[in-house]
Formats: sequence, C-alpha cells, structure tokens
Amino acid sequence: MILQGSSIDNGILSRKGKVMEAKKLPKKYRDICEEIKNGSYESLAKLDAFEEKFPHQNLAVRAGVEFFDRKYEEAVSHTLLLMPFWDEWYYSNVANEYMMAMCFAAKKIGREAEVSKALQEEQSRLMEAEKEKCLKGSCQRYNYCKILLDYMKQDILPESRSREYQPPKAPKTTSELMAEGKLNPEKDFDRKKLLNLLFMKGSPEDTVDYYERIKDLNLGELYYEQACICYGYLGQKEKVLEVIERWAKSKLWDVASPSQVRPMSFFMYPFMHEYLENEESLKRIREAIFG
Repeated sequence: MILQGSSIDNGILSRKGKVMEAKKLPKKYRDICEEIKNGSYESLAKLDAFEEKFPHQNLAVRAGVEFFDRKYEEAVSHTLLLMPFWDEWYYSNVANEYMMAMCFAAKKIGREAEVSKALQEEQSRLMEAEKEKCLKGSCQRYNYCKILLDYMKQDILPESRSREYQPPKAPKTTSELMAEGKLNPEKDFDRKKLLNLLFMKGSPEDTVDYYERIKDLNLGELYYEQACICYGYLGQKEKVLEVIERWAKSKLWDVASPSQVRPMSFFMYPFMHEYLENEESLKRIREAIFG
C-alpha cells in the first residue's frame, strides 16, 4: 500500500482551525484489532470497553467487517458517521478506501442520494478549512470526493491500469527482457523487476507464467495487481481470484492503521468489485484474510 498525503506531525489542523489529533491506539486496542483481523467475530464485543475514548475507530473496525460480510446497510451507516473525523487517522488512504467502499455499497442498496449529500458536505467542510488548497486542486480528499460524486452519478471511475491495459503489439520475450535489463535470475529484486518489465513490455501470457514462478516471493501489491490484470485480460477469472486470495493473505493492506481489520484498499480496484459482491468469492477472500 502506498501511503499518500501522510502527516507525521503530532496533530493536524481540523476544519475548524483547531488541532485534531491523529489517534494513537493503545496496545490492548491494537491486540483486539489483530484478533478481529484474524477472524474472531467474538472480539468485536471487546471494542465496547473503548467506546468512549475511541468511538470513531470502533466505527471503522465494525464498518470494515460489515463491508466484507456484505452487510451494506450497516456498513454505509457507520461510514457516514465517520465522515467528519478522517483526520483522526494519519494517512489519507483510510478516508479514500472507506469512502470508496461506502459508495460501492450505497449503489447496491439504493442510498446514492444520502451518500452523495455526505460527500458534498465533506467538500464544504474541507473548503472551509483549506480553501486555498481546495481551489488550487491540491487538497487530495476534496478531489477524491469529486471523483466519487461522479461515480455515484454516472458509474464512472477514473481510468485504471486494469481498464487501460493493452499488451504491446510486439511483446518482448522473458529472455529478451532479462538481457535488456541485465537481470540476475538468482536475485529476488531482479526477479520482481522482470515481472514488472513483462507487464509493461511482454505478453500477458508470459507475465502470468512468470508470476506463477515467483509468486512465493515477498511480492508487493503492484505485482499482485499486475497479475490480476493480465489474468483478467486473458479471461481467467478463477486465476484472478486466486491472486486476490494470495494478496489478502499477505496482509500488505493493513499498514495504514490497526483499525484496518479488512483489506479496504481492495475497493479501490475496479477489477475487484465483482469478487467483493459475490458471496462465494468473498467467502474465499475472508478465509484468506483469516489465514
């Protein structure tokens, strides 16, 4: 996961001009989140002891579980309550991922108008607090709310690698790319680099073939995404799901906050949406998360 727009200060300005602290969670709370991340639904009740001190983190944990259980009514309601409080997390990824999931779910249950209003209110709050940045186009969350409002109205998301992908007309072979990049097939770094080169300059067939050969390495999210895109291009939906399962099991998605008990980033990838709304594939993803 790429942590964009992060702040490492002790606090960040709230929309009222006051300092809103990014919450630091105690070990006991983090341990409960870890239990929930590993599949313990019983541990959700333990959050009640922290309701007074961390109400918004509790909402985030519960909403994450609900999105991945297809309990969309509850998930949307809980995320709507979170909207004014995103600054309690250090990283902008958290807000974007939850808002994307909320929009995805709202379209399934007919709550588009309610969610669109919440996005507009978020833009108004941001404009009040950071007017200059919003007007210059440098307020990332303000811009993302605009993207999501377009998605709610027109079912259009920005172009993504999965939609734009077209293999080169004259793809290079694995051996050609290895020679071109002077890569050592014995080095893990070079093997990952080769997979990236195959995605950009090789055929989708060679890309997924090489992915299968190195999938047991400690791969980053980019490589899983590339494998999914190529398998999707080749029409191999089951193989896409297998890569998503491995991605879920890797726990690469949980670095933004202990309250990220489910891979909310998955909603940011349009090619994943069909797997996230299908109960059979979602069950397999949950099982992979739980390990």
